[in-house]
Amino acid sequence: MKTIMMMLKDSYDLQNTIDYFELTPLPYQKTCITIGNFDGVHLGHQAIILQMVQQANANGKPLIVITFFPNPSDFFNPHLQSFYLSTPEEKEAHLLRLGVDRVLTFKFDRDFANLTSDVFLTGLKENLALETLVVGEDFALGKNRQGTIPVLEEIGKKLSFKLEVLPSVRLGSKDISSTKIRKLLDQGQVDEVADLLGRYYAISGIVSHGSDRGARIGLPTANITHWHKKKLPAIGVYATQIEMRGKSYRGITNVGYRPTFENQEIANIETFIFDFNDDIYGEEMKVSFIAKIRDEQKFSGVEAFLAQIERDKAAAQRIFRNDEE
Repeated sequence: MKTIMMMLKDSYDLQNTIDYFELTPLPYQKTCITIGNFDGVHLGHQAIILQMVQQANANGKPLIVITFFPNPSDFFNPHLQSFYLSTPEEKEAHLLRLGVDRVLTFKFDRDFANLTSDVFLTGLKENLALETLVVGEDFALGKNRQGTIPVLEEIGKKLSFKLEVLPSVRLGSKDISSTKIRKLLDQGQVDEVADLLGRYYAISGIVSHGSDRGARIGLPTANITHWHKKKLPAIGVYATQIEMRGKSYRGITNVGYRPTFENQEIANIETFIFDFNDDIYGEEMKVSFIAKIRDEQKFSGVEAFLAQIERDKAAAQRIFRNDEE
């Protein structure tokens, strides 16, 4: 029988992924298409997508976003431990909420990587009725990234589609990129991450059984089994918002190794939910990170640990009040 972790791995790694070589014609006459990773769908991505949606709607064309899984950089560097700001499912949901008509996530494997930009775009023309291709100014496509902007312009003339190149987006003085967001997460600066995402950074998963030690010492907590490729914030304790059963709650979440009691090898996500004590094992839960309270610590015993938790609760309540102002 598969474990919950194995099922999450399979569902996120395979769900909604399309084999380019099995792509069949979709019922479109003329489309606007953009291509990119869009990991995290941050405010920079959102500004670009909203601009495309407005333009596509004005021209009466559906907007299709093409993305990949795994990310090409992940595929070509399997020796590096890489993580994602959004699962494929989360990415698709964010893009659709922006007004995109369809998201196609192509499986990025060796055969796909060997496609030339000419062959790939011919497939989009034949199956997706490509009429306008919108890309960023540093975009390159196809095997060995040979499909640079000048090359794409030539292919566009041959296949009769228009190429539009958008400049990089800056929002005020903010430099927005998925790389910067990952660095901020590594520093535990989830409040700054929220500023770049336009929403709290969140991790979803299934509530799973832990050691149940929390319940035995009067501090029942919920552990979630999440997608193994999802980027975690820095080890520490956070004020968080919890969503489950269609309702929203507040709490504190520890991302870490439980050094006081277990000193685990793999970091886990453990949440104490304020004013809540139901049995929720096996249910879906979303944890949104509002602000970091402190680093994870090892305490001398249960009494010292529980005393610190009370201070953490008070700190979280102050954060929630400030967040509302």
